[in-house]
Amino acid sequence: MNELRRGLSLACAVCGSRHLFKRFGLFDMRQKCPLCGIQFERMEGHFLGAVALNTVISAGAVLSTICLTIVIAGTDVSSKLLLLTALPMATILPVLFDPFSRTLWTAIDILIRPVEPNELNEDFQYNSSNET
Repeated sequence: MNELRRGLSLACAVCGSRHLFKRFGLFDMRQKCPLCGIQFERMEGHFLGAVALNTVISAGAVLSTICLTIVIAGTDVSSKLLLLTALPMATILPVLFDPFSRTLWTAIDILIRPVEPNELNEDFQYNSSNET
């Protein structure tokens, strides 16, 4: 489960290396890990899973915000208030969660389809139980 922890902390799921995103761009992810050399897009369409993960998390957050607003303000809450509370969550959270969804999805992918030795740099030894 180190892979998931690493994915949630914007680190490489294989080696725990940071610096996966290019300087000054949280949305510009490197193609390979600078330390272990794993290619993050291991198959065509890999990051569609990250988009789906981001969508589910964001939709859940928006729904939770709406429910919480109704619980706090009562059932006679205006749609304007619901919109004012849910709209920031719907627009800001997906943007902020995007880098996390990419690294987390890569970690999930590595748990589902374990890393093959030929996917890594020759001088890097992968051990899934390594701590970062």
